[in-house]
Amino acid sequence: MLQPTSSLMHVLGHPNLPLIPEQYPENSQILNCWNFCLLLEYLKIPYCYYGLKGSKLPPKSSFGHLAECGLSTGNWQYQNRWHKIYTKRLNRLLKKNIHSDGRPEWISSLYGIAQSNIDVPRNIPIIEPLVGYNHCWANYRVFPSYAQQHVIYTSESDFTAQTRCFDAVISHFLDPSQYHTCLSPKKYLLYLGRNATDKGIQIAETCAKACNRELKIINNGCYGKAKATLLSEAYAVLMPTLYVEPFGYVAIEAQLSGTPVISTDWGAFTETVLQDITGFRCRTFTEFCDAVTLCKNLDRTEISKIAKKRFTVQAIAEKYSQYFSLVWKIHKSEGYYTNTEKLKRSTFLEQNYLNSSKENQ
Repeated sequence: MLQPTSSLMHVLGHPNLPLIPEQYPENSQILNCWNFCLLLEYLKIPYCYYGLKGSKLPPKSSFGHLAECGLSTGNWQYQNRWHKIYTKRLNRLLKKNIHSDGRPEWISSLYGIAQSNIDVPRNIPIIEPLVGYNHCWANYRVFPSYAQQHVIYTSESDFTAQTRCFDAVISHFLDPSQYHTCLSPKKYLLYLGRNATDKGIQIAETCAKACNRELKIINNGCYGKAKATLLSEAYAVLMPTLYVEPFGYVAIEAQLSGTPVISTDWGAFTETVLQDITGFRCRTFTEFCDAVTLCKNLDRTEISKIAKKRFTVQAIAEKYSQYFSLVWKIHKSEGYYTNTEKLKRSTFLEQNYLNSSKENQ
């Protein structure tokens, strides 16, 4: 049983897979679970991770505790047999570990509605962080982009009307030590993603052909050092996604590698890809082809430097710390009318503008 602490985060993890990142290197939800634990370690927030048998916490974990939910009895689907068994196991473990004695205490659901049937005391707020999927259930949510927030607000308008004041937008983050910058890239263009029309693979192919450049298409099976090398040596990464991208980890991996990103001009790319700085956002075939030519003018060292300032745990930790504090204050007091400190909401571009204005005064 957990020992009493000054605060505690209950982290509800993946219902189908144990938390073993090296065993599931291409699973973005396992990555999210792992990164969230790293975030809590960085913030020195005690936490309990509720994961399947075999799960592990970050090396040398000083603040984490593992609560095993046993082995899965099948692949999770909403209200199927495994969902019901999983919910019973979560409820049993939560009842054992929740303090409910007035100290700051939260539950973070990292797999959406898989955890929506849990029984928890009303005085414990439930947060859905890292929301990159198309449904929500908790009253407090953290989206990786404003684009994803707007999609959810439109698709769940009735539910959102009661909760939207208490949400936040904080980008996903990665470990920059896993990536390196190549100042003498090769000539190939890189497409790293699903072999699907909605990911814009045909656009990538026709663009590469028109520009007379090799296009390396990697749909899966590439991770670790091999992936890092492929990203760093690419002339540019093509991400012509046709749907509203919630975030797009590959765009961040490319930028951490110093490699320009060429994307469509909507979705999360409008927030993650800085036009003429870390890449280009395009709407026509000509713009895609022109972007390939213009990538040679971008500073790869600067691209990597900017990405590290925006998409690492060090860059976003304070925003999460503020949000956890905000949620606790709101939940424990007067909701919308709670007297809270003003949050810093300026985006990277706004902050650049503010800094440059000060320098010119």
